[in-house]
Amino acid sequence: MTPPLAQAETVLHSCWDHWQSLARRQDVQPELRALSALRKRLTARLFAIAVFGLVNRGKSAVLNALIGEARLEVGPLNGVTQRPQSLLWQPDPEIPWRVRLVDTPGLNEVEGAAREQLAWDVARSADLILFVIATDLTQLEYQALLELRTLHKPILLVLNKCDLYSEAELQAIRAQISRHLGWVSPQEILTVAACPKPLKVRTHWPDGRITLEWERPAPQIETLRGRIVEILQTEAGSLLALNVLRRLDWVQAQILEKQWQHHARFVEQWGKVVALGKGIAVGLAPLGWDLLLAPLLDGLWLLGLGVRLHLPWEALWKALVSFREGLGRPLLLNGALLLCAEGMSSWLWGDWGNGLLPGLVAGASLYRLGSLAPQALSRFAAQAFGLGASLHALLGREKPATRDGAPPLPSSLA
Repeated sequence: MTPPLAQAETVLHSCWDHWQSLARRQDVQPELRALSALRKRLTARLFAIAVFGLVNRGKSAVLNALIGEARLEVGPLNGVTQRPQSLLWQPDPEIPWRVRLVDTPGLNEVEGAAREQLAWDVARSADLILFVIATDLTQLEYQALLELRTLHKPILLVLNKCDLYSEAELQAIRAQISRHLGWVSPQEILTVAACPKPLKVRTHWPDGRITLEWERPAPQIETLRGRIVEILQTEAGSLLALNVLRRLDWVQAQILEKQWQHHARFVEQWGKVVALGKGIAVGLAPLGWDLLLAPLLDGLWLLGLGVRLHLPWEALWKALVSFREGLGRPLLLNGALLLCAEGMSSWLWGDWGNGLLPGLVAGASLYRLGSLAPQALSRFAAQAFGLGASLHALLGREKPATRDGAPPLPSSLA
């Protein structure tokens, strides 16, 4: 079985090669840059971990404790982190991964909507999310966790500032959080003290003096560090491949949307020209030949769209033969309508060769396909190059939770 990372690299390289024909188009430059960034991530084996949560929960302190250096600014005031900041971290020399830790602004900052959006953008691109809390869940934290679950990414729930509580209090908090969430057991909540409160230390000096000084204990971060190392050793390849493919799916959808917008005039005119030509050809053709010409002209219309929009051939073929989500059913319906029109024409005029009604039906039915084509072709084009099959293999049959399917807010948080 092909490893997940190898699958992701194959799919990504195929997508990259295909869309390079649009390199001169200015409107798709952001998407092409995104493809390039995804290729670099796979090549560098760069695993992204984003820390997430509300303000004043110690997110920056948690990252400082992980790397063992005070690299990120921390403070007692809300909103110290104004924009996403990233650090490279090597948790273990034997782990073949480059780990990027990303600090994000708090979600509940006053007048911080732009910074909140930045935090969500980082969460969508991360391979692993650390959600930092400091006590029992608030309503905002509960809602944020529900939103994060829709991203279909692993989330580690980190209870910071554990040094402020006794062991019995910590057990009670973990149990309460587990009751609120339902999908997290108390044992899965990782307790840390990224920046423990200072302790007063009595020092006896040789000259008899006794002094009292405040000293800050070492961070209690080993539980979290150990869990991250375990994930990097066992799941990092699959998580990185899945995240890259999901981002690729989104990027391709953006490219395809711009393709339809860029060629909208051609698509409309091409549909009218082929529909008119089909109507005339079917109307003038002898009996039997019209039934042969109709699907050939449908195929010509589809081929013209594919060439002009630079759609993958695999997508055109699957859209053509798929009856469930593609154009197979509408095309079959067009054939049935044409047969009915032939019979109706014979019954009304007594002449099976009268092609006026069949020609009108043939042209109108093809023109109607123009409204169905963008959605169907875009769906199959986005899944081309093996992207759909690879995503399905990684995700299995599990579907991400949606906001509508989220459990109701517990009464204690309402």
